[in-house]
Amino acid sequence: MAKQIMNLSPEKSKLGNAAGFSLPELLIAVTIIAIVGSLALLNFWQSTKSFKLAGATRTLSTYLEKARVDSVRRHGGSFININSATSYTVNMDFGGIGVVSAQTVTLPTGTSLRYSLPPATTSINPSTTPTTITYDWRGRPANAVLITVTDSTSGVGSSTVIVGTAGDISTDTTVTGPVTTPTPQTSVSPTSGIKSMRF
Repeated sequence: MAKQIMNLSPEKSKLGNAAGFSLPELLIAVTIIAIVGSLALLNFWQSTKSFKLAGATRTLSTYLEKARVDSVRRHGGSFININSATSYTVNMDFGGIGVVSAQTVTLPTGTSLRYSLPPATTSINPSTTPTTITYDWRGRPANAVLITVTDSTSGVGSSTVIVGTAGDISTDTTVTGPVTTPTPQTSVSPTSGIKSMRF
């Protein structure tokens, strides 16, 4: 047993003599940890804002689609009133009992919306000039509307929701091509394109 005690005592003395960090080394390590932590926190904060923006865009497009389907089901009467930069009001049969009710949806804090009427590219503030997207019995609005949802935080960006003239809804796309229905050809020559037949 005396040999065991003698073997342990040199190890204990080695641990007691171990050198630690100097003050400058400790300050450098803490500074590096603080910088990396603040960058990670900033990225997390921007990611959270981006998720909120994407969620607000999905919610808006979902309500637009629900109002369209409700309008087809009830032969018209569903509409979305965009009269504020921070909220919009959905008017449709929420309970499925044939009674239209209004529900106001508020955007997340720091998020706002604006709209334009293609082919015009002028962005309009709905607080000063409100608009209403009304669906007819076929689920079609009166005109195309481009809604832009923006976050006030720099580096987050914006999302778009487009309501087409056929009632189709798409997100984060651009409007190209004609926005009016083309006029069909009404006069056709009875002899054009007919080859003569020989017997």
